Amino acid sequence: MYGKFVGLDIGSECTKIVLIRRGFRNLEVLEKIVLYTNPYKPNDSRELQKTFLEHTFPKSDVATSIPNEPISIKVIQFPFTEPKKIDQVYKFELENVSTFDPEKKVHGYHLVRLGNKAEAVVCMFEKDNMIDLLNVCEGEGIDPKVITYGPVAMGALDKYLPSERPLLLIDIGASQTLFSLFDDKGLRRVRSSSKAGKLYTDRLTSIRGVSIEEVQSVKFDGIKEDDIKQMSEALAPVLGEIKKTIKFFEMELKEEIKTVLLAGGLSQTPGFSVYLQDQIKKDVENIFIPDLGSESPVFAQSFALALYGSALKGSSLNFRKDEFQFTGSDEELRKKFLVPAFLLSVIILVSLYRSSSSYFELKSKVDGIEKQIEANVKEVFPSVKVIPKPVTFMETEVNKVNEKLRIVEGVIGKNSPLEVLKDISASIPSKMKLTVDEISFEDEKTVRIMGRCDSYQEVAKIEKALSESGMFQRVNRDSTNPAVNNTIKFQVSLVLK
Repeated sequence: MYGKFVGLDIGSECTKIVLIRRGFRNLEVLEKIVLYTNPYKPNDSRELQKTFLEHTFPKSDVATSIPNEPISIKVIQFPFTEPKKIDQVYKFELENVSTFDPEKKVHGYHLVRLGNKAEAVVCMFEKDNMIDLLNVCEGEGIDPKVITYGPVAMGALDKYLPSERPLLLIDIGASQTLFSLFDDKGLRRVRSSSKAGKLYTDRLTSIRGVSIEEVQSVKFDGIKEDDIKQMSEALAPVLGEIKKTIKFFEMELKEEIKTVLLAGGLSQTPGFSVYLQDQIKKDVENIFIPDLGSESPVFAQSFALALYGSALKGSSLNFRKDEFQFTGSDEELRKKFLVPAFLLSVIILVSLYRSSSSYFELKSKVDGIEKQIEANVKEVFPSVKVIPKPVTFMETEVNKVNEKLRIVEGVIGKNSPLEVLKDISASIPSKMKLTVDEISFEDEKTVRIMGRCDSYQEVAKIEKALSESGMFQRVNRDSTNPAVNNTIKFQVSLVLK
């Protein structure tokens, strides 16, 4: 779906909103907002609605997730991959593997293609969970097109994650910890737990015998050596869930999980990733998404929801179906096109009037011009014996000549991609450590380089070397951000002479 789309992550302590705009070739993050309110609580009512109105967010092009835990997650295997076929038989298969009556629950599946076979990761919730969420959204003036399950929506982040798999993404929020397992096929397994950040905060408050405000300061000050014993005791239930989930997922895939990425509020505590890495004996680091920068852990889920909802397919999980089918009339979209459509109809009517009134007056002149063109064409192309439509024939010949001129113009006096690449290579000293991830030609004059190096100083050296080479009119450093493995990710734009 092209255009603007909202990812709405409703939490127990705050609500996170990301607005994106999808184009044919690019994607842009337009807004990132955190509301420290909960629309499920009466005293926080309408804050979400006010935010949508103030920022003119679309009210239906929205994806959100059910904030409750599912009552069941099942994996059903199929000997085919077509979503339409799976839709026809999946409910019958679900009845065979579920202890619940599917008709009395709300359920859907995320499809994973495995060659000629497929797995349906089926998530089932109580209907009341769906009804409560829809009532909250309706009270805020929102009618989301997509309602899914948070860990499944994280599958939309696949292309932003490291290539070393299997990989586990853990989002530790206040009331839920979400687990999303990825391998080389993409998202494979999901689960969630209520053992999350709030439980850790409450236990630590009780253990220390201090106010919750003092405990909250640890999230900003970081984990000190004196805190580790108390923190370990408070974090035990959450850590137990993480260890149990890793063991279960490794048994499912029969592979060892190599990397753990963190998102959510608890990941923002300085030193937490190092502590967790020591506890689970895995490589642990915070998630980084270039479009979100340093705020990646905070907005990972809301960004994922926006991506998932805006690119919804038949194999995606969306609970807006059957009795909960989205029935919005897309008022916003119709309003956008109403004025242009009206103006277009007026222009057509005026054009028709003018054309009809002048038709007979011009017809005689056109006939004379066509006869003159026919005589000229026969004079220029004497070898062509039959020319049934002289005007069309002449236009075709002119277009052929123009095309040849464009080809010649493109070859002479322009920078070829190969020459530009040679200039870039020659400008950068051979001893400099540099990994180039992508070189893109934005237009005839602008080239964009995206890559990684060891430090910000290295980025400055690269920028200086390119500027002093004399081969480019201008060198701009667009961005520099921390990346995986203690590297620095950068983007530089070159304007050719």
